Amino acid sequence: MTVPHEQIVTPAASPATRWRRLFIALWVPVVLVIASFGMSAVVTANHGPALSPVDEWVYVDYLFKLPVQGIVHEGEKIGTEALVIMSCDGVTPYGPMGPTCGSSLADLSSFPYKGVTSADAYTPAYFAVTRVVGDAIHTVTGINQLSSWRVTGALWLGLAAVLLHLLLRQWRIRRPVILGLGLAVIASPFAWWTYTYISTDAPSLAFGILLLLAAVKIGRGQWSGWWLPVISTVAVLFKVTNVLGVCLAALYLLILWLLELKQTQWAGWKTRRPHQQNRSSLGLIFFAVLALGASVSAQLAWLAFRSAEAVGIPVDQAIGIPLTPEELVSQVATFLPGTIVSNVNISGSTNLAYAIPGFVVAPLSWICITGVLGAFWTLRKGSKLTPIVVSVTLAALFFAPMLAIMIHVTTGNYFPLPPRYGAPILGSFLLLAGLTIRNRWAVGILLGYSVALYAYVLINAPLLA
Repeated sequence: MTVPHEQIVTPAASPATRWRRLFIALWVPVVLVIASFGMSAVVTANHGPALSPVDEWVYVDYLFKLPVQGIVHEGEKIGTEALVIMSCDGVTPYGPMGPTCGSSLADLSSFPYKGVTSADAYTPAYFAVTRVVGDAIHTVTGINQLSSWRVTGALWLGLAAVLLHLLLRQWRIRRPVILGLGLAVIASPFAWWTYTYISTDAPSLAFGILLLLAAVKIGRGQWSGWWLPVISTVAVLFKVTNVLGVCLAALYLLILWLLELKQTQWAGWKTRRPHQQNRSSLGLIFFAVLALGASVSAQLAWLAFRSAEAVGIPVDQAIGIPLTPEELVSQVATFLPGTIVSNVNISGSTNLAYAIPGFVVAPLSWICITGVLGAFWTLRKGSKLTPIVVSVTLAALFFAPMLAIMIHVTTGNYFPLPPRYGAPILGSFLLLAGLTIRNRWAVGILLGYSVALYAYVLINAPLLA
């Protein structure tokens, strides 16, 4: 006798089965979070009181002033606490700057930029999170305030690792591959600078991954499109360069929309495909444009407020150069090979401030380059991967020149972009790398290298930090 479908009862999974499923689902993100906290804590503990050359001096000043002022103002002088740190402890690897430690701070002319802040461009979003969380860590653990602010980077790195796992699992990338890619970025020079010092780049990787994850979910009809403009606005208020993550998410939705129109012979403006009943094709382009508009509007509003609150002339960092066609073309090779290995050049030298040997980290660039270009070169006509592969490839190659043009048009200046500005799209490079790793040998090599690199960074932290 045939049993009616509605009478078929699926037996409940046993407790052991449920625990096994939970372990399989969570072991990779848990390991990555532990690795994130371990790297950040160990390296931060080995840092001395000298500040990072990546603007940590002005960030510390912002954090000292935040409870009283809320923001730092354009043209504002650096406060006494940060001036003392600079004159006594200085910047790694240069040493103290300004007057002799313990002497009068009345004359600021010997400090960098004559003691004027360059952090006025930032909203208080990142600094508020750092101050509140860092002070809580300081109160609970008793570590000094500077270290407690620095160690908040571990939270941003752990969050980025969890979001990377979620994004890559959307594309059914195997968990050992995700583990290898996650450990690679955690042990990278980019992470060393970004998550062990106070850095406004700390939220960028997480926001970039979240934006792309939202775009993928929206494209599949699994999330409301309204999430994208909300996340985009918040991301840009943390740092303006996060607009690159917004642009990538919008580009992905645009390409997905064009492909859907092509499949309906350019007639399906409001077509709902069977597997996407929760959205229309037109909604893709609507939310893409809305996200771009909302994020740009938020930044323009901040710039207007910043200008109205100015108290002096903005600092001239004297790093501008002409934006020539050759310089613009050279930016094509900035983000794809450079973001994950971004380091700091010592002024007047060919040495790097983080003295990890180049051959040790070179494979990180290879992973990104072969991942993105390999996915693009092997893409087949009609592949479901077309929107993500094409959008990420375009971002990897052309977003740096685009950002250079944007900076030149809006400020009248140009400077060679630091590779770390590519942080909002770094997660997408790892996504394509994960899509191209398809055999056990490749997985084994990736895992072996990533684990070895992570161990190298921790073991050598007392020497390199």
